[in-house]
Amino acid sequence: MTKYNLISGSIWIVIALIICLKSVGIGIGSFRNPDAGLFPFFTAVLMGFFSILLLLEALFKKSRGKEKKVIVWSRETLWKNLILTSLALIAYALIMEKVGYLLTTFVFILFLFKTIEPQKWIVSILGAIVTVLLSYIIFNVWLQCQFPEGFIMEWVKNFWGTS
Repeated sequence: MTKYNLISGSIWIVIALIICLKSVGIGIGSFRNPDAGLFPFFTAVLMGFFSILLLLEALFKKSRGKEKKVIVWSRETLWKNLILTSLALIAYALIMEKVGYLLTTFVFILFLFKTIEPQKWIVSILGAIVTVLLSYIIFNVWLQCQFPEGFIMEWVKNFWGTS
């Protein structure tokens, strides 16, 4: 496992460095006046930080006996969950523009809570509501990112006569 952590940590550091360089190339601006590269830059810095932690753990971890061999593509892999999640992500990306961020994200998170890692209905619904509201407040209200409104918000705006 240590060998795989060394390889993957190294690859992720290289990817993080490339993203940082490209972000600086397109301009990162400042916190008060961000440019397009600010978010990818800090995401890459965070990715690089975790890659370094993975490398350090792999380098300094003392082997305690025989390591258990992990086979990624084994029969124990939950293929159904992998395929369902992939299909749900594709559907999410395809319908978000028309349906809107709030409803699409709510349904997607609810699907994950009920299907992929089954939870009780109350936990699933509350988890989906909290996830949608927090992400909306952080990104739309606080960071002022624009999300697709979809036909439902258009209908609501037309109904209330607001633009």
